[in-house]
Amino acid sequence: MAFVTAVMILCQICFSVSAIGSIFFIIVPVTQYVYANDTVTFECATNTTQFGLFFVTNPSVAGSIYTSGGMASLTLTATSEVNGTEVTCIVHNGATTEPAYLYVQGPPDSVSSLTRYQLDSCCMFISWYPPFTLPGLTVQYIISVGTDQQYLNDSITNYTYCPMNPTNKQYLFNVTTTNKAGNGSTSNITVGFQSSKLCIPDYNYNLENTYNNYLKYLF
Repeated sequence: MAFVTAVMILCQICFSVSAIGSIFFIIVPVTQYVYANDTVTFECATNTTQFGLFFVTNPSVAGSIYTSGGMASLTLTATSEVNGTEVTCIVHNGATTEPAYLYVQGPPDSVSSLTRYQLDSCCMFISWYPPFTLPGLTVQYIISVGTDQQYLNDSITNYTYCPMNPTNKQYLFNVTTTNKAGNGSTSNITVGFQSSKLCIPDYNYNLENTYNNYLKYLF
């Protein structure tokens, strides 16, 4: 009888070891780049429901964890405090995933290398370098000249301005960066404008190619 019991115990141990050895992750947490105040979810799952899953963050952050069978999720609100947080999914038997990270993009910094010049007798031209932005995220630009305002997407880093009634004066350009997290910094630059010719506006010029398509003027 003792021999049979010993065999049964050994078989249970063998089964347990075999089950542990066959566990593998079918979903693992991945590094995410998000805007401030976004809701972020990390997911994890194994090929079995035998062992529970839980998340470990470094540093420790408050979040909502949901588990069901061999699946688990961790939901966080992206703030500057959780930027750079390391997230790992762990099975109760000790198996762990490679760490994933959460990176949070706040309102963008200002543009750099802002330059300007008078393009011709009707128009002025400014250009800049974009601020740093996390991978996969975008920045837009708000260009203000007096009461005129133009929104540009992240693929455009220059702007041609042709006032309806140009006068010989200093024009102040304000370039404000913005993204989903909010408005960033504003940079400004002035352009001294001098013209003795009458300009006729061409309303069909394409803002996506402002450098080559600007107001026609009379000689």
